[in-house]
Amino acid sequence: MKIFHSLDEVRVLKQPVHWAIGFFDGVHLGHVRVMHSAATAGALRGVITFQQHPLALLRPDAQPLLITPCAQHKAQLIAELGEADVLLCLPFNDELAKLTPVQFLDALEEACRVAGISVGENWRFGVGSTGNTELLTREGARRGWRICICPLERQQGETVSSQRIRATLAAGDLQLAASLLGHPFNIAGTVEHGQHLARRLGFSTANVPVPPHGALPPAGVYAISARVGNSRLSGIANLGLRPSIAEQRKLPRLEVHFPNWQGDLYGSFLTVQLCRFIRPEQQFPSLDALQNQVLADIASLYS
Repeated sequence: MKIFHSLDEVRVLKQPVHWAIGFFDGVHLGHVRVMHSAATAGALRGVITFQQHPLALLRPDAQPLLITPCAQHKAQLIAELGEADVLLCLPFNDELAKLTPVQFLDALEEACRVAGISVGENWRFGVGSTGNTELLTREGARRGWRICICPLERQQGETVSSQRIRATLAAGDLQLAASLLGHPFNIAGTVEHGQHLARRLGFSTANVPVPPHGALPPAGVYAISARVGNSRLSGIANLGLRPSIAEQRKLPRLEVHFPNWQGDLYGSFLTVQLCRFIRPEQQFPSLDALQNQVLADIASLYS
């Protein structure tokens, strides 16, 4: 899958493209339906998404927590679906936000040959969200594009939506979240240096920063499975603020430990699946007490 970050970049494409368009937070089952419909004979299968949620620019106080706040992680999930030949991940900036619906379609048509566009039935676009599926259908007919308006995916009598998945994660129901997503919930990011305290306690950890605008399950200790490149590692992780550790600035973090594994993960992109909740995050009276609890947590992986 080729990845582009501007309309100018896609000018290199010689074949027409059928685009699936949406923010696609979480890349859930409803999003997969839209991407699957973006198939026209003789055309590339394309996905257009955005690096930032539109509300982050237009109404920062109203922007939602994101299931996939990391653009690299979202691209990874889309690539794994095998539904796209091309991914266009656009920055949602002032210039894009000011385009009318017709101007946006004009800009896309100027950048490449458009075979079709697929969207969900509730998709809105253009300045002030004035564009809808009716406008898109009319414009598609005028321009000779194939337009696919996909009905919303439903599961257990309810719509599959990013909003519903965020609520499911907040409630700690990882099994239901995975069912709605169509894949396990993961936290992804580049491993950073921490205080190296865990190493002094005998437990080397990989520290994955958690974006402040990320949708998360409850803080606590989890059994995890992580992917680093083509390798899969099992272990344990603490998600939260590490209340037993003195820090000048407390930021959410995922601290991952892989028993019986040694290596340098600094700078590596880690995708961590939270498999099972073990216990809530808690404050310990001493580092010895913390060390004993970590040993007990690791032992629980094998019980």
